[in-house]
Amino acid sequence: MSHPKLEQAVQKVDEFLAAYPTLCQYDRLRELEKKTGQPKAYLFFAIVSLLTTIVMSIGGSKLFSDILAFVYPAYMSFK
Repeated sequence: MSHPKLEQAVQKVDEFLAAYPTLCQYDRLRELEKKTGQPKAYLFFAIVSLLTTIVMSIGGSKLFSDILAFVYPAYMSFK
């Protein structure tokens, strides 16, 4: 039995993944979901957590904020 807030978060992540299929590699996540039996949202959370941990361990919070300060404006300019 899952917590309602967890189910709500999983549903929002699924909607986000479906809205941006090329950005989030939706097809690959769907394949992983079939192979592992875990929801796409859990896999997405795991990948984001792993990438954040790697960035934080390599360069700390300054590197994380520098990357975010570069990527977000670049993404918005292409959008």
